Amino acid sequence: MGPCEGILKLLEASSEILVVEDDPVLGNMLRELLLDAGYRVQWAQDVISALSALERHPIDLITLDMELGTYSGRGLLALLKADPRTSDIPVIVVSSCQMDPGVRRLAENVLSKPFNIAPLLQMIGAAIDRRRGSRLEPWREAAPADSLEVEVAREVLD
Repeated sequence: MGPCEGILKLLEASSEILVVEDDPVLGNMLRELLLDAGYRVQWAQDVISALSALERHPIDLITLDMELGTYSGRGLLALLKADPRTSDIPVIVVSSCQMDPGVRRLAENVLSKPFNIAPLLQMIGAAIDRRRGSRLEPWREAAPADSLEVEVAREVLD
């Protein structure tokens, strides 16, 4: 593994995921599986707790159930995507209810319950990689490929 790959693995391992799930059994299971996969995890059982976690933690991705009791997961998803502070956070909907086109359009991915963990982990890794790549894009464009900064970086990393 090269130095860049090692740095990317460290960054990936430090990604923080917010699990929004009202079922305590499933919430704990997801939390444990994601912790075992190397992610930091916040778990919220309702919309209010989810919004509170978003204010207190730098969340990189959200898994969201649609049926959350008092407040709708659909409403939370719409709020997240309308707010400039959270609109770029990928949301993976994990739910047993039927998804309408609006949810499918706003969500990064949709996974129906019951589900296997492997596809969820693949979706999470890909979404975090895409988000990280979009954040680095302006930096990549800042230095032309033949610039002195790029040459120095290549020498240091080789």
